[in-house]
Amino acid sequence: MRTCARRAIVWATVLVLSLGATAPLTAGTRFPEVTVTQARELIQKRAGNAGLVILDVRTPEEFAEGHISGAANVNLLGLDFESRLNALDRGKTYLVYCRTGNRSAKAIQTMERLGFRSAYHMVEGIVGWQKKGFPLSRPS
Repeated sequence: MRTCARRAIVWATVLVLSLGATAPLTAGTRFPEVTVTQARELIQKRAGNAGLVILDVRTPEEFAEGHISGAANVNLLGLDFESRLNALDRGKTYLVYCRTGNRSAKAIQTMERLGFRSAYHMVEGIVGWQKKGFPLSRPS
């Protein structure tokens, strides 16, 4: 009987630890994560549709080095980040990215808290985009 109780405790501990280890990856948002390939397909599928907004949350300097064509830059690190988000149309769909996916994950959480209805998180960021050889735009 003691052996069964110990096994149950061990399994319960393993379950709790495994759930805790995966929680940060999915906690806090209902918006789907997409790969750079899926993001590119989404952009191509909705080309010319004003209902899709590509949102780059990197610094203006990073944005100037190269961004996805048509992207708007709203710097997550800027003091006005939340007020700039508040000015956006919550009825549109947003594709959000940064350099590697960390800042955009924070941006997505903020967008959900502010009442945005539809957004995608490009988890591999612009680094993943470049690794695939997808095109970048630069200011002229």
